[in-house]
Amino acid sequence: MMDVTVRKMHTKASDISVARTIEEVEALRPEWEALQGPFLTSDIDFFLTYLRYARGVVQPHVVHVEQDGLHALLVGRVQDQRLPAKLGYATVSNPRVRTLVIAYGGVMGGADAATAPDLVNALWRSVSPREADLVRVRMLEPGSAFHTAATERAPRLRLDRLAEPLPHWRSALPGTLDEFLARRKKKVRWQARRDVANLQEVYGDELAVRVFRTADGLDRLFEDSAAVHRTTYQSALGVGFSTSELHRRLTELTMERGWFRGYVLYLRERPVAFCHGNVYRNTFGLDATGFDPAYAESRPGGFLLMRLIEDLCADETAHRIDFGFGDATYKRQLGDESWLEQDVSVWAQRPRPIRLGLTRTALAGANTAARALLRRGGLVTSARRKWRTRAARRG
Repeated sequence: MMDVTVRKMHTKASDISVARTIEEVEALRPEWEALQGPFLTSDIDFFLTYLRYARGVVQPHVVHVEQDGLHALLVGRVQDQRLPAKLGYATVSNPRVRTLVIAYGGVMGGADAATAPDLVNALWRSVSPREADLVRVRMLEPGSAFHTAATERAPRLRLDRLAEPLPHWRSALPGTLDEFLARRKKKVRWQARRDVANLQEVYGDELAVRVFRTADGLDRLFEDSAAVHRTTYQSALGVGFSTSELHRRLTELTMERGWFRGYVLYLRERPVAFCHGNVYRNTFGLDATGFDPAYAESRPGGFLLMRLIEDLCADETAHRIDFGFGDATYKRQLGDESWLEQDVSVWAQRPRPIRLGLTRTALAGANTAARALLRRGGLVTSARRKWRTRAARRG
């Protein structure tokens, strides 16, 4: 980590400081914990663990704003990372970019229509001209105060155009699985019960689900989840479950705090599906998932998800299940509500960042046109399925 002292910038209405070392972040703990919302990704200890073990992290960049008695935090990090630009599913370029990333849920305290413009201005002012190529605020709801202020105040030439809005799905958790399923369509209820009955009929006592919550099972959890993950198309793409030190340290942290829930399905003692997540502030956030495609006809993923939801319904600390970003069929079937979220990214005012941004803008236009053609032909799902199949074969 770079040892840089806090930089203070004074304006007439506000006092802005930037924490750029772990020690300076720790000094903000009282204000941070008072402002902490429902997002695990912006929890101070989760954030510090990420800083210590993620590849490419240069330093923290946490903006503290005091204005007329208001305290707000913008929880960020400066990180060197690849930023792939794709045309369809093909990666056209993959430059290394120094990015100031504001974590998901990292806009903490007072971002309403009156204060959001000042917070956005504070964020822009906190970044020196050559400190980052790109400033990215993760997954804001279009139309929200901060999203509106950030997009309106970004020069159009420097606003990244490749980030598409993604649906985010969530559901309430009643007292039992039967109550949960009673709220779904008849076909969904039938399929869920069929998944359970079929696996139990075929495998009987040779079917087992193991639940991992504490560090004494961490090695087994990682070994068995990795064995399943290696069979998936996500593995071929280098996404999803990871055995990296960062992922291990984050899992250790959440296990120590009692947040972690890890489910692995075994058929004849072979791991064939897994679901991981955390119960944080009464919401279970679904994280890494996967199933062995060799067992696809038996739908082990659906079986395990029903077991997970059944356990969560009986868990007094879990009031909601958050299925995360993306428009997967099971999320639409099981979710009660959804909304759109989108990264807001602004390129630095230098030749290379602006050139990268223009390239991505051109690709965004081509992708939009291609998707429109696929939608008109009803081919989106088919194209996605073929791509995943090819990716799995390459892996």
